[in-house]
Amino acid sequence: MFYQEPVALEKKKHVDLKLNRKQNYAFANNVNSVPLGGIEFFQTSRDYPILFVKNEKGEYLPMAILSLKKDSHDMGDSWEDVYIPAFIRRYPFALTPEKVVMFDNKAPHFQEDEGDRLFEEEDKPTETLQQVVGFLEAVDKSYRATEEYAKALGEKDLFEPYNATIKFQNGEVKMSDLHCINEKKLQEALSPEELQTWFKNGWLAWTYAHLHSLGSVGELVKRQRAAQETAASNTPASDDAPASDNKS
Repeated sequence: MFYQEPVALEKKKHVDLKLNRKQNYAFANNVNSVPLGGIEFFQTSRDYPILFVKNEKGEYLPMAILSLKKDSHDMGDSWEDVYIPAFIRRYPFALTPEKVVMFDNKAPHFQEDEGDRLFEEEDKPTETLQQVVGFLEAVDKSYRATEEYAKALGEKDLFEPYNATIKFQNGEVKMSDLHCINEKKLQEALSPEELQTWFKNGWLAWTYAHLHSLGSVGELVKRQRAAQETAASNTPASDDAPASDNKS
């Protein structure tokens, strides 16, 4: 979603590269949802609904729905007071299935005159790079476990369409092409042995975190309305038009 020019990180070629760790998420301003790992469901559920999309292969993928807008959100560049999904926090790095560390060569995070070095003079990884790689590996492991979880949900036919219509003063937004877990089906589909396995895997906890997150659609509405009010208050009133008495 964000990577403009992904390249493999190489010791000799990038020995002088430095990472600027300033927390700015402007690179993610044009997305309204991102993939999510199961272990993130708990924290995510407080701020965003977690819903599943079905890809062209027929696989279900959990997504954090960041906004009701088509291609943006209301967290600005700083994402204050909300959970920041690992998919966003790992940028500008990524890990390939072959465990190759990639980075976005056009990301503003890199420079050669300021920031934390990624390699020592003798080409050894610094503590900074070791932390980056450790985080990438943890995220990759989480995603693989989540794929297994979503596959099991699909095999048990536990998904149902999720449709909602949210009304605003100037129109409405329809949420469609999304899926959620049918709790009643879940209760009927698992044998005692399967129930124990799902409990040990953490899948039951993830499922109920997902169901709890559906109430966070209201958080999206609050943030969008607050953004609209802020934008309206920052727009100069025209001298040729009377002020409106309408309130949200």
